[in-house]
Amino acid sequence: METPATNLRELCGNLAVENFKGGLNCCESVYNALLRSGVLSGVDPKTQAMCIGFGGGIGLSGHTCGALSAIVMACGAVYGRPDPWAVSEDSRMSEIAQKYYRRYNRLTHDFEEQFGSTDCAELCSRFEDFHCVERRKSCLKMIAASAKLAYDYLQMSQEEAFALPYGENLGGNA
Repeated sequence: METPATNLRELCGNLAVENFKGGLNCCESVYNALLRSGVLSGVDPKTQAMCIGFGGGIGLSGHTCGALSAIVMACGAVYGRPDPWAVSEDSRMSEIAQKYYRRYNRLTHDFEEQFGSTDCAELCSRFEDFHCVERRKSCLKMIAASAKLAYDYLQMSQEEAFALPYGENLGGNA
């Protein structure tokens, strides 16, 4: 049975596809879908401008997938620290690792598990030509799924995110 949340999740995916077909890049497509669906209510729509450089894995460099970057930015817009200076200097960095990074760490590992990589170049490597129809179709599917993944992570409360287990990470955190 479909619930309003299921419908909103599907709407995010559908809007992201519509956006990509309409000429937005992968990052813009996902982020704009979250704005248009109302999932990012309260977030200034002008923040979408930040997405422009993330297409093609940051300016076509092939690094972090733009769809993943959109999810990270959307979660940061809702759950980021609005005033990091309000936290005492001696605990400012430890607070990030102990709490905030958990959402983004788990998200990155979930993205990689679902798509096989977080890297645009690697995700597109099976296609001879970046501009081919098959690659665009593959990206369309990934963009739709990314918008739904973003929806899922945006529904997670801060308390739930702070309790997520770390996956592999540079800090050796568990």
